[in-house]
Amino acid sequence: MVRGLCLILIAVLFICGCPRKDTPRAAQTPEAQPPAVELAEGNEPAPPKAEHPLLAATRAFLNALEAGNYRRALSLSVPGELTEQGLTGMHEAFQWNEARFTQAWLGAEQSAVITNFVPAREGSLTAAWAINLVAAENGRWLVRLIDVMPTQQMIDAYLAAFHEVAPDAKSIEP
Repeated sequence: MVRGLCLILIAVLFICGCPRKDTPRAAQTPEAQPPAVELAEGNEPAPPKAEHPLLAATRAFLNALEAGNYRRALSLSVPGELTEQGLTGMHEAFQWNEARFTQAWLGAEQSAVITNFVPAREGSLTAAWAINLVAAENGRWLVRLIDVMPTQQMIDAYLAAFHEVAPDAKSIEP
């Protein structure tokens, strides 16, 4: 019951907004104000920082999974490694719009991206996901495996095994 009330409160705040929303900008505290936009030469906003190709490939895969576009998700993976049936089950079980990258490890031939704990669509289950990618001949990254990690201990064990296979992997900012 408490969870239901919390969800209702969150939905109300999301739909109606916070009361502070109507406060004039001058009355807001400095912490509440958005950070200043960094300006490039000519007083124009600086272009957004380009995302690493490993992260872009992983994000494209998860966006396709979230949208239920399994054909697109499969095109971003190693042929024969994932199935549409498996992707359908993952799509139906978890709230992929809640997935955020927490760690990324870049190796010469193999890399890994770890997500936060993503909530299930029903119930209270959450699980992090370890996405293993391999470098393709054309320079693209392709998803090879995607493993569910319900505990932090499983994430730690996955990363230890990954570093044995890819000892050259370096951490990159997700």
